Amino acid sequence: MNAHETDTPVRMADCAGLWERTLLVDPDGSQDITTDVRWLQGITRFVDLRRPMPRPDFTGVHCAADLTDQQRAWMRMQDGFAGQLTQYADVFHWRRSIELQPPGPHPDEGRMSYAADVLVEVGVHADYFEHWIRDSPGQDCWAMELRSGDGGRALLVRVDRLFGWAMRTTAGTVELSLGSIEGREWIITDSALPYRESQRLAPRWVGDSRIHLHTNDIDDHGALRTREWLIGHTEGNVTL
Repeated sequence: MNAHETDTPVRMADCAGLWERTLLVDPDGSQDITTDVRWLQGITRFVDLRRPMPRPDFTGVHCAADLTDQQRAWMRMQDGFAGQLTQYADVFHWRRSIELQPPGPHPDEGRMSYAADVLVEVGVHADYFEHWIRDSPGQDCWAMELRSGDGGRALLVRVDRLFGWAMRTTAGTVELSLGSIEGREWIITDSALPYRESQRLAPRWVGDSRIHLHTNDIDDHGALRTREWLIGHTEGNVTL
């Protein structure tokens, strides 16, 4: 199948869910089928995590201070971003508000259509195309944009029993994580900070006003810390 075999249009409202990329063909014709790329799409907000494979063994790494030079080098090869998806006609724009890598020279825009059960994305400003398969459709979706008192930013997206978490601190640390909700536990399963995997995000309201939110985090040496956020824009019916 190639990029020209697509004929079924895509509506943004149909994109909710967890997607996995199965193919990238770059402008030079090279192909990538090994990078682990997962895109969690809510109503409009999204979190996208991209990790080269294979990755080093992170067994026994519980915080940033435990990382080896090899592990740090691999982490710098990761990509990912979070923000808002918009659609104009058949062009989709992924507006990035938090990202691991510096922005490129062009907006992140592509045309999308279906070929059978494959979502095909074709670049607008670069001659690439990608194939996406949906692992899990989305029904109950919501999102919150957050700010901390010192200027940090975050985005929390929920899609059914899955969530995406993106955070940028004023010190420049970026976390992009995906996870699952098991009962009342929000457990990180995949992260650009591998030592965050299996930890609990634990989003919870501060008081009864639902203006502030607490989440769990750790410092560079693994000590548990609580971050407090001021809730900004929300979409959907937010439930914790």
